[in-house]
Amino acid sequence: MVELDVVSTADIRHSIRQARLSAVIFAVLFAALAALVAYGATDAVDRHASKLAQEAATHALDLAASAFTILGQSEVTAPIAVILAFVWWRRRGLRGLVPLLLFVGVALEVVFKHVVPHPSPPHELSRAVEFLPFLKSSSAYSFPSGHMLRTTFLAGLMLNHWVFWPVIVLMGITRVYLNEHWLSDVVGGWLLGLVLAGVAAAIYGGPAPDDD
Repeated sequence: MVELDVVSTADIRHSIRQARLSAVIFAVLFAALAALVAYGATDAVDRHASKLAQEAATHALDLAASAFTILGQSEVTAPIAVILAFVWWRRRGLRGLVPLLLFVGVALEVVFKHVVPHPSPPHELSRAVEFLPFLKSSSAYSFPSGHMLRTTFLAGLMLNHWVFWPVIVLMGITRVYLNEHWLSDVVGGWLLGLVLAGVAAAIYGGPAPDDD
């Protein structure tokens, strides 16, 4: 039993180090992408990706994409984060509150959408079908995608990788297809979501003040 405990502790420490390293790497990649976006280096790729997406456009796909993208809305993800935090808090104490980092992500999203000069795709080209009256961002800029950030973060906490990747890829495709975001916005949201997921994993795996 002692040897098993030692191995378990070593594995936990290794996982925490890996989570911290991942968060740092993704943060650096996000910062680099934000700089490229700010200088307009991604504009050509963004326009090309948007054009390709529109070649497959149909009304049926508009409806399907619009329905799926609801999963990434803040009005949906916020309650999920709160409920998940409550459940995990009851099981693991203070470190179980890590799903609330979602709101840190929302704050970062708002900041970057005001400081990174990257205009959204023209509103008149949007293919989104409004099923529910959700709140809209007041910023004229679109980097990073909040849908991708929130979906990546929560999916990283809740889903295994076999489910994680299809969900993330579909969310990214829908944001570009619906002309709600550029490809660079989607990648930026994905990277920032991974940063927060890495921080959450490091905190969740570490010691908590109320641990026995």
